[in-house]
Amino acid sequence: MNETPKAELRDFRQEVTNRMVELLEKGVAPWQKPWEGARIPMPVSQATGKPYRGGNALQLIVVAMERGYADPRWMTYKQASERGWQVRRGEKGTPIEFWGFKPTPGKEDTDDNTKQDDVDGHDQPQRRVIHRVYTVFNGQQMDGIPSFPILARQPVDIIEAGERILTHSGVIIHHDQADAAFYRPATDSIHLPRRDQFQDATGYYGTALHELAHWTGHTSRLNRPTLTHSYQFGDPEYAKEELRAELASLFLAAERGIPHNPERHAAYAASWIKALQNDKHEIFRAASDASGATDYLLNLERSATQEGEHSYRVREAKTAYRYR
Repeated sequence: MNETPKAELRDFRQEVTNRMVELLEKGVAPWQKPWEGARIPMPVSQATGKPYRGGNALQLIVVAMERGYADPRWMTYKQASERGWQVRRGEKGTPIEFWGFKPTPGKEDTDDNTKQDDVDGHDQPQRRVIHRVYTVFNGQQMDGIPSFPILARQPVDIIEAGERILTHSGVIIHHDQADAAFYRPATDSIHLPRRDQFQDATGYYGTALHELAHWTGHTSRLNRPTLTHSYQFGDPEYAKEELRAELASLFLAAERGIPHNPERHAAYAASWIKALQNDKHEIFRAASDASGATDYLLNLERSATQEGEHSYRVREAKTAYRYR
């Protein structure tokens, strides 16, 4: 009696990893592409109203980049139908993953027992894990949905957003470099060229926020191993940390509309490709860490009260870039 062969289970993470490697090899990965004109929207779950995080956020940004979506809203076919919106015939959905944990016996199913969009390959508690892959559609793929207003970003908006994040982080920045930009863990400080050496505000804030993403990994903050362990040029951890900073720059660009020009970091592409090919979970770990860095900075921004210092630095920046 011949047995019918079982269908091969879909390996969602391998599919995403293969796609990221393909984009890196072409030099068009979203964290390698300069974004000057259009803003990449941070993808949002229509069902919860919350932004996606980690690997799901990266996956949806990549699709939005490829298809030209400016609408941040994503939902399943059922969620759209329940609101009276119709996915157009022939539209292709995008897979995302859901991770959750079975409730602890004797406890209710609370937020402590269920976790979504953020299982990234790091060690997890010894509980039964639920993993599902869902298909979602963008708001631009359906009829009947109210239009989403897309506001154009002006140079002054970039200054306001960039200065707010930098000021409220409390980071120490030294403008003491001729042609280099870096974060120095030993002194916990960022070193940049003078503002007037940058072509425009976009170049300055894109570079500063990349280094600020490294700053979040300090032992006194997120204590990120890729920053704190063997952080030397040529070390595999160095390239992994650069990937996390690039993804954090991408997420900050989506959240606050600050374009990032990644020319300084394109040299790491070969190392990133190797790391991703060796481990299908690495891009998800990197995206999760990048989401953590982004959340850390935006939480500081929301809770800070340094409005006087912020206003002064914005006026100074406007003068430096001759924006009025």
